[in-house]
Amino acid sequence: MIEIVYKENTKGMGQGRKLDLPKNVRQIGEPEEDRKIYIEDYVVTYLKKMAKEAALDSRAAVLLGNTDHMEGVPYLFIKSAVAVNELTDYSRGIPFTDEVWAEIYGTIKEYFAEQDILGWFLSIPGYPMELDSGLLKIHINQFGGSDKVLMVAEPVDGEEDFYAYENGRLARQRGYYIFYERNAAMQQYMVDTGTGESIEEKDDFEDRAARSFRTLVREKKDVSGQKRVMTFLYTASTFLVMVVLVIGITLINNYEKMEGLELTLSEISRTLDYQEEQMAASTDSLTAAMEEENARFQEAEEGEKAADPQDEEGEQIAQETEENQEPQHQEEGEEDQEPEAEEPQEPAESQEPEETAEIALSQNVVSIPESYTVQQGDTLLKISRKIYGQDNKIDEICSLNKIKDMNHILVGQKLLLP
Repeated sequence: MIEIVYKENTKGMGQGRKLDLPKNVRQIGEPEEDRKIYIEDYVVTYLKKMAKEAALDSRAAVLLGNTDHMEGVPYLFIKSAVAVNELTDYSRGIPFTDEVWAEIYGTIKEYFAEQDILGWFLSIPGYPMELDSGLLKIHINQFGGSDKVLMVAEPVDGEEDFYAYENGRLARQRGYYIFYERNAAMQQYMVDTGTGESIEEKDDFEDRAARSFRTLVREKKDVSGQKRVMTFLYTASTFLVMVVLVIGITLINNYEKMEGLELTLSEISRTLDYQEEQMAASTDSLTAAMEEENARFQEAEEGEKAADPQDEEGEQIAQETEENQEPQHQEEGEEDQEPEAEEPQEPAESQEPEETAEIALSQNVVSIPESYTVQQGDTLLKISRKIYGQDNKIDEICSLNKIKDMNHILVGQKLLLP
């Protein structure tokens, strides 16, 4: 009697471990959360073909593959199936005898040496229906363990379901996955167990894995192309919006600069006009003062001329007196001496007109106030030009008033002037 040993794969049951799951899959139903079943497409094709060959009878097979765990959930990957050739009607019992198991293990060793037994397959004409207690007994005796499943199919309609042993009964699983890959071992087994020709030649079988892969690639390319177009359109629209914003901001800034330039030019023009008026007034005042001083100087000269005749008469009388005295000196033997001519002295009044003119000039120069109150639109440059007629007084005003920022003065602020 052959002893049958079943191994439950417990590797990788640690928390946080990630499995390399198949990427090209098709979901059937809603898979359970506490058990994930994956069956390869070649296996599904083989089992359906085998069931149709005996549509009025039952056929059985042993399911092979690998089991893994992730976050405590078992993952069953069914990659192969080996037919049980002795079964014709499961109602009379499935003869899993020592001879049958010996044949199954010989096939596994030849084609699927690296795979484990994950359960069994049974085709039942007229399925779906309730599974009888005999199937439960066979499953417990021949395929015991939490990681073993039963796949039941209807030979004609092709409807199939998975069952797992839970709470003392075979519980129907709500869904599973069909995955596609290059299953060379199963394909070779299918060819060898046929009539000497490949499955593709016999049933015009396509490589579904390649076809599905090409379909997925085309879909991904279409989606990728759409994403690229949308990305380009989004980028282009964003760039256009940015250009419009930059142009708008530039126009607004230029408009503000033009307004500021126009205001500055108008202020400069008003300042120049004011300075011209001040210069003209100063020139008129200076001219009037000079004319007045000239008039005073002329009047003083005329007064001096009027006083000259009297001085000449006094000089003549003095000269006559001296002449009358000269003979007496000569008689006494004294040497003749000519009287020294006195140098004419300029009258003191002749200096007064010049000093008066200087005083008048200093009094008619534009007076500088001691302080100035800032008006609307004033700057230190405008105030320096308005008060002094020049630009070099800004630093003195800032120093006198302790102003740190020459561009920051307030309307109504009182400034001391140097």
